[in-house]
Amino acid sequence: GTSVSTTTRRRTEPLVYMGPRLAVSPQQLRVLVPPLVATSYKGSSGKVGVVGGCFEYTGAPFYAALTALKLGADLSHVFCDEAAAVPIKSYSPELIVHGCLRGAPEVDLAEVARQADEVSKWFPALTALVVGPGLGRDATMQAVAALLLERAVRASLPCVIDADGLRCVLERPSLVRGARWAVLTPNKPEYGRLAGALSGDAALDPADGDRALLAVAESFRDEGGAGPAIVQKGATDLLCDG
Repeated sequence: GTSVSTTTRRRTEPLVYMGPRLAVSPQQLRVLVPPLVATSYKGSSGKVGVVGGCFEYTGAPFYAALTALKLGADLSHVFCDEAAAVPIKSYSPELIVHGCLRGAPEVDLAEVARQADEVSKWFPALTALVVGPGLGRDATMQAVAALLLERAVRASLPCVIDADGLRCVLERPSLVRGARWAVLTPNKPEYGRLAGALSGDAALDPADGDRALLAVAESFRDEGGAGPAIVQKGATDLLCDG
């Protein structure tokens, strides 16, 4: 695939990067990794929260949280279903695991708000939030994730939305419309669903490269032209910076 890094100011015009020959040098990537210096302290290189993990899916949130640590973050929290907490804790002593979510087929709005409160009270201690790995499609878990996304966007907390977190966006695109600090990372089938539902062009083929990606990105922009970045994962990765 294509590896792309954009680390400075946001551009006024969306860019599409495509082609397997586009490369990013080690020097460019190095600026993404916090340096180890004598003045560093726990938390100065970033604190990541991962919302996801249920009875069926415990690996995805573990890998997301551990990858954050391996790339230089100091702390990784996992906010998961209580049934996933012990397995995820057993995978690594490095992760801080909160089994504060409770799946249920019937959505109780008061319970959804209570569970979201258990996660969002940590927002001031986080520098980024990942929503979706191993989340599953349980109705209550989906409702909690959607409420957390709404709160995170409102708080300008940078968000990466992946896997089943994208279902929240598919059902409520307004959650991230105009959210310049959000990144959507759909794989091929997830991107196909987004393109088909959000582009506004029934004849648009999701395989139509940059045209389809720009149409999807346009659907998320607000009146000022701001919107989330989209990383379309595939044999060739496409990135639009919103």
